[in-house]
Amino acid sequence: MNNVIFRSASAGDALAVAKLAILAGGGIFEFLLEDFVKDISLENLLALEVKKERGNLSYIHTEVAELNGKIIGVIKSSAPQEPSLVKEIKDSLHPDKIDWLKDLFLNLTDERIYNNSFSVGLSVDVDFQNQGIGTELIARVKNKAQNNNISRLNLTVWADNLTAIEFYKNQGFEEVKHINIAFHPLMPHHEGIKLMQCLMDS
Repeated sequence: MNNVIFRSASAGDALAVAKLAILAGGGIFEFLLEDFVKDISLENLLALEVKKERGNLSYIHTEVAELNGKIIGVIKSSAPQEPSLVKEIKDSLHPDKIDWLKDLFLNLTDERIYNNSFSVGLSVDVDFQNQGIGTELIARVKNKAQNNNISRLNLTVWADNLTAIEFYKNQGFEEVKHINIAFHPLMPHHEGIKLMQCLMDS
C-alpha cells in the first residue's frame, strides 16, 4: 500500500490507538476495566493512558500506520521497567479478577523471559489486514530493538487466534510458554494465551 505512512504516534492519536488496542486485546481490557468504566467509555479511559508520556500504553512507545488521515495499524514496544496499566490498577482490582488472571500476572513479571526485552503489542484494522501493514510495523520495532541493544521481543496472543500465531511465526516469533486462562464471557477464548518470543540477531 504505497500511500500508507508509517510514523511515531503522537498524543493526538490516542483515541485511535486505544480503539485498536482494545481490538487486539480480545476482551482482556473489557474484563480488567469493567469496574472503571461507569462514567467513561473504555476507549476514552485507555486513551487517557495513551496520552501519558510514561507507561506501557504511552504514545511515546507507539508506532502507527496511517492512510488518508486514518490510523489503520498500531504497534507498541516498551521495556519491562515501564509501569503498565495492569500494575497500576492491580491493587484496585477485585480479588476474583486477580485470581482469574494469576497465571498471566505471574508470567508478565518473569525476569527470565522479560530481561533485556521489549514487550510488543500489534493491532491492524480488520479492513487492512494481509496487506503488509503488520509486517512493516514489526520491522520497525525490530530496528528499534537493534538500535537499543535489546535482545528479544515478547508478545502474548490468544491461543485460539491461529491466524495471528501463524503470522507471528512468519515474523520470527516462537512459542515459549502457554498461559492458562479460564473462559469468561468478556474474554471469549477457550485455550488460554501463548507467550511468544523473537530473538534478535546479535
